[in-house]
Amino acid sequence: MHQWNLESVRLKVVKVSLGPTPWQLANVQGPRTAKVINNAKVVAARIKRKKNPILIVGPKITREVEGKKLIDYAIEIGKTGMTIVATAHVVKEFINAGFTNVISMGLSDISNRLRDPNWKGFKGEGKPELALYLGGLYYTQSQSLSALKHFSDVETISLDREYHPNADWSFPNLNPKEWKEAMDELVNLLKQ
Repeated sequence: MHQWNLESVRLKVVKVSLGPTPWQLANVQGPRTAKVINNAKVVAARIKRKKNPILIVGPKITREVEGKKLIDYAIEIGKTGMTIVATAHVVKEFINAGFTNVISMGLSDISNRLRDPNWKGFKGEGKPELALYLGGLYYTQSQSLSALKHFSDVETISLDREYHPNADWSFPNLNPKEWKEAMDELVNLLKQ
């Protein structure tokens, strides 16, 4: 019986792919894949240019990376005026942290609303032009990003440390230290 060496398979995939390697190797979704975020300034500039951006957070928001919880980044981003949409059960984590400017909604529901050309947004000020993702389960977030990539005009950015090919923009696969440095820089730029 042949034993597969995952690292050798990963290296072969890297050699034949045209872009970064998705976190899940089988997650290659056609010729249009996410542009890689190599600089937090790019993300900050895109966020500031778009109307009504939203941050969609998932169940991994309670995890800690290099001594800081993802929810702390989400709250800091939310304090800049961005609407936060908490999927799954995580709205209680925001309330427990004293942050109540958050909307609870399932991932499928927010994905469908973002695809709806007639949706006027949460406050009636217009549909969001940009959706950022943080702390979602990779496989469900990938499906949401795929739906928006193919059936919506909303731009998407994945802030997770795993490369998401279905987003319009995504960090490459980063180690925890690199990701924390990028997120710290992004939050500081958004506060300016």
